[in-house]
Order: sequence, then structure tokens, then C-alpha cells
Amino acid sequence: MVLDVFMMHKTLTPKDKIIEFSSGDLLFSLNYLKKISFDNFKISNSNFVNSKNNELLKIKVENNFIPNNLIKIKKIVNETHNNYKICSIEFSQNYNRDLFKGRISIVQKGSNIIDFIFQLSVKWKDKIPKKISLTFPFLIGLYEHKNFLKPGYVANKKKSIKKSSWNFHEYPPAMISDSNSGVAAGLEFFDQFPWQANYNLAMHEAISREGFEKYEAEVQLTEELSDVVVMRLYSSSLGKNEVFKLWKANTRNRYDLRKYIKSTPRWIQKNYLQHFTFAYGKEAFDYTSSKFKINKIIKEGKKFGGYDSIIFWHQYPRLGLDKTNQWNLYKYLPKNYQSIKKIVDLCHQNNVKFFIPFKPWDVRAHESLDMHAKFLEKFISETNIDGFFLDTMSALPESFLSIQKKFPTFEFCSEGTPKEQRQIEQLTSSWDQIGDIRRNYKVEIEANIFRFVFPEHPLNLVSRWSVGSDKDAIIKRAAFNGMGLVIWQDVFGCWLPFSRTQQKLIKQLKKILEKFHDIFFGNHSIPLIETLSSGVICNQFANNFNNNRIYSIYNFTSKKIKGPLFNIDSNVDIQVQQIYGKLSAIKIQKTKKTKSLSCTIGPNEVILIHIKL
Repeated sequence: MVLDVFMMHKTLTPKDKIIEFSSGDLLFSLNYLKKISFDNFKISNSNFVNSKNNELLKIKVENNFIPNNLIKIKKIVNETHNNYKICSIEFSQNYNRDLFKGRISIVQKGSNIIDFIFQLSVKWKDKIPKKISLTFPFLIGLYEHKNFLKPGYVANKKKSIKKSSWNFHEYPPAMISDSNSGVAAGLEFFDQFPWQANYNLAMHEAISREGFEKYEAEVQLTEELSDVVVMRLYSSSLGKNEVFKLWKANTRNRYDLRKYIKSTPRWIQKNYLQHFTFAYGKEAFDYTSSKFKINKIIKEGKKFGGYDSIIFWHQYPRLGLDKTNQWNLYKYLPKNYQSIKKIVDLCHQNNVKFFIPFKPWDVRAHESLDMHAKFLEKFISETNIDGFFLDTMSALPESFLSIQKKFPTFEFCSEGTPKEQRQIEQLTSSWDQIGDIRRNYKVEIEANIFRFVFPEHPLNLVSRWSVGSDKDAIIKRAAFNGMGLVIWQDVFGCWLPFSRTQQKLIKQLKKILEKFHDIFFGNHSIPLIETLSSGVICNQFANNFNNNRIYSIYNFTSKKIKGPLFNIDSNVDIQVQQIYGKLSAIKIQKTKKTKSLSCTIGPNEVILIHIKL
């Protein structure tokens, strides 16, 4: 939907005191007669606010809300500047002789985006600050609507259920939609100024939690008017899928992703299968001959489809027994670093890349990361290794940036997924690690939002302590998200192998990732698309040309589901093929207005379907 209409009353009478916004099927109006509130917030015929909870903003001083009748409207602005259309309401509130001033601005930014900018200041009567928090009562009305979904949630019968996760700083929008028209809007609390003292950092996180509709955002105000909260509204007549695409594009535009783009393809983007090689475990080391069994590991990797890389874990847990550091341990090998060079050569002969770990917790007090960076450069030159695995890290140290300049094909992979903007821009691959034996955990099959926002950032799924059915769930989770795996069987001496059946499934998944790489890692991929049946969730993978698609479908119930899954927005002939999972009956259903894909999927099953236009 194009927001090409932006209507406001140009003459505002004291009687009405209403500002109206219209954009296709999206309608909302602000009333400032007694309080600043929504008169309505409509998508088609669905109203998402009510008269009880419709205020935009309430200010709480210590434990008391400032009464509405103390609001005084000072100025109304209605202007158009270039491509921006702006309306603002300036107000003041005098509470116990403390003077609050504020401005609520509504700004149309682009064709599908509207920002609500909340600005506040305060002048304390005795110059002693008090505790201030903000609430947004209209959120209660939105939250209570049957068609409201928090970030990461999907509709399931009369309830909603969380089916996605993310462990980085960006929070996808909450979704609101009209059941009949399909028109949807996304609500995001935008974290644009992370280092501004007066700007609340937690509001965009709160919307993903239970109770967010009653969340109080604590702020520190000065006598200068400053931004405290920015609420962003996305809208589309094409539904929730399109709203997510809008948010995704808007989010990516703030990032410098040039490091992901190189003149030659980055080999790590096709690093689907990593082997965690515990150097002194029985899987990797022959205690009779005192030799590493790398050739055997490579050979046995064919059962999984063939390893693309190995991580040679040589130091931990041997570190700490004496003063020997992580680098000196290599000197205990026969012929020192030449032993590593020999292993690397063997791997390269078999088209397998070679990682060694870097352990930041082993940097001694008299050392620096600059010193380690210089040593790493020397190590690369002497051994020809392909990458460093950054143990316990989720960021790339500045000192290491020079390494990639000197060795353009060299890659870093971190144990933790990067969370902040700079980390994501600099660190271009990582693990997606879940599960901890020390805690009661269950492997959830859900969408990984990070993987869809940054498809050029390879993630390899790993859950080191998983056994039995949890290993099955790990494979299903990888298939559902279209990502590779870490094969870790020797967990520091604890032998936790994959079964033959699990090996075959991983082998099948790898072949599919190789064959359809451009589709799986295309920029048009969307997690948790709208489905037509309760109990199933679905991801869409699409490349830039959008003429081929893969859908990953998960039945998260304990019963077989048969029926339509999702609509297909195409009027041309379609070829459909199941490429992964237990065989299901698949067919295209047509009506005069729609075309949908229907199938039968067993309980707790994941299947992959390829659709070619």
C-alpha cells in the first residue's frame, strides 16, 4: 500500500479539536479536547483502540499520574517539508509547580512509514529531580484486540503462541491486521539514539515481553526538550508478510554491510557443515600411535554429506594446568607448527577448510590484543589456516581487522551471534548455539529472526549436549530455518554421536542447501508467513528474482494436519515438489479469487517444499 494520501484538517475548531489521518485502509484520528488520545485507530473496519484506554501518553511523577485536566495545548503545527508531512501538538502540564512541556509529532517518512515522536522537558520548582516514568495507555487497547500479535508470535486458534527468537538488538514489529481485508500494520518502538541520556532504551524491548502494554518507561528529563520515545508504524494492504519486509528493509538500511560483499564469493557462505574436532578425544586421536586421525574424520564426515570445515580444538581444557598459554601448546606437537600445516594441507586436499580457536580469556595481564593479532598473522602465514573460531566471543576485536586486509579470504566465526550494529557489520559469521546441560531446556523448533534479516551472515546451528529426540529437534530446527549445522560428537570426552538415521537426514539437508543456496539465502526470505491452518508455521525463502521459492513448514501439534497452508500470489502455472521430510500429499487449490497450497503433514514434522513459477 502506498501512503499517497495524508489528510489533515487545516482548520481546527475549538469544538472538534480532532486531527485525522487517512491512508487507504488505514485511518486514525487524534483528539486533544481534554487529553491527547486516539479517537480511533482503524484498519479497514477493525478498530484497535477503545475509549477506556486511548491516551497516547501519561506522565507519572514518583507514584502519581499527572491528571489529564492539567494539559494545556500550546501550539498545533500542520506542515509539509519536501517529502515529509508533519503534524505536531505542543502542550504543557503544571503539576505541583513543576512545569512539564512536551511535543508529540507525527511524521510521514517514506511511502509506508509513520513515526510518532514523543519529546519532553521539565523545570523543577526546587531544582531537585524526581523519578519520572511514561505509560502509553493506547497499547492496552491494541493488546486486547484479537488480531494483535506481539513480535515473534503467531495466531493459533483463539490464542497466540511464540514461534520465533532473536538474540540481537533489533526487535521486529508487533502486528495488527484486519481479518477480512488482510490489511496489516506493524508497531515498533525504534531505538535510534542509544547513547542519548534522555532516550529510553527499554521500550523497544518491552513490546516483546508479557505485560508490555502496562510497561513504564523511566526517563531522565532536563529543561531542554528532547526525544524520549519514537514509535514507528508500518502499513501495507498486502498483509503482515509485506509489513515484515518493510521493517527488514528499513532495518538493513541503517547497517554498513560492505564487508559481506567481496569480488569473489565468500567460501564461508557455503560452510554448511562444520565438525568440532576435539584434538585429544578418541574420535580425533589415536592413543596407540599418538597420531591425529584427521583423515578418518574427513572420511566419516561423508556419512553426514561431507564436512565443509573442521574446528581443531587443541587447547581447552588443557589450559590452566601450568603457565603454558594457548599458543605454546602447539609447540608440544611434533615439529611444532609444521604438524598443523600438515593437517591443513590434508584438509585442503579434501576441500575442507580449517579453523583453530582463539581464546580471549587466555590473554595474560602483560599481553594485548595487538600482540595476539601479530602472532595470528604469523600463524596464518606459516600454516595456511582458513579461519579463527572466536571462543566465547560475539564481536571482532579492532586489532584483528588488519588480518582480513592482509589475508582477504580469511574468515572469523564467533561462538555467539553478534548483537550490536558494529558487531554485525564487522563479524560476518557465527554459531547459533542453543541448549545448556546445566539448565532444564528444550530444543524449540522456531524461526531465527537474525537469519532472515541478515541472510549473508552464515549461522551454523549447534547444541552440544543434545541427545536422542533433542538431536532430532536440532535437525528439524536447522531444516526449518534453512541453515547449516555443527557436528559435535566428542564433547570434551563425553561421546554423544548422531544415529545413522540422523546422519542421513543431515546429509539430505546439506544436499538441499547446496542445490538451492541462492534461494535459501536470498534477500526476499520472510519468517513466519501468514498461514491458513492453526498448528502450522511456515517460512518463505526466495532469491532476488523471486521466481523460485522454498517453504519450510512445521506442524507443532501432536496431531496430523490436513488442509490449506498458505496462499500463493501467482496467476501462472506452478511446479510443486517436496524436497525434505516425510512424504506428504501436496496439491494446489484454486478458487475464483485465490490459489493456495494444501498438504498433509504429520505431527511434529518439518517438511520443505520447492515451488517454481
